[in-house]
Amino acid sequence: MKQTIARLLGLVLVIMLFSSCEKENEAPADILLSTTWKPGMQDKNPATNPPGNVRYFAVLTCQQDDTYHFDAKGTLTINQGANKCNSDEPTIVSLPYTYNRTTKELIIGGKKYMVAEESEQQVKYYAPVPSATGFEHLIFLLHKN
Repeated sequence: MKQTIARLLGLVLVIMLFSSCEKENEAPADILLSTTWKPGMQDKNPATNPPGNVRYFAVLTCQQDDTYHFDAKGTLTINQGANKCNSDEPTIVSLPYTYNRTTKELIIGGKKYMVAEESEQQVKYYAPVPSATGFEHLIFLLHKN
C-alpha cells in the first residue's frame, strides 16, 4: 500500500514538473505580447546582461512617454506620445518585427537584436556596437507600462 501511494505521488510530481516546464517555454511569447511596454531607464536584472562591456541605450526625455505594443501578427506599434523629439514626428509608428524564440533573435524594422531577458518586469534586448566605442553591446530596455 505504501509503495502504491509513493508511486502515485511520484507520478503527480512528474506531471507537475512537465506542466511547469511547458508553461515556462510558452511564457516568453506571451510576455512580449501581453502588455504595452515603455522605454526602461534602469535595468531590473543586470545578471542577464550579455558578456563583456555593455552600454545602455540612453532614453531621451522626449522618448520617455513612448509606448511599444507587439502584436501577434508581427507588427510593433510605437506611440510616440505627446513629447516629441522633432515636431514633425508622427504620433504612431508601425514596424514589422519577427521573433525567433529558439535563437532569441528579434528583428525590428530590419535591424537584428538578441533578447537577453523576457520577464513580467522587463524585456531586455541588445545589439553589437563597433569595438572602437569600448563597448561590445548596446542594451535596450522595455518596462511594463
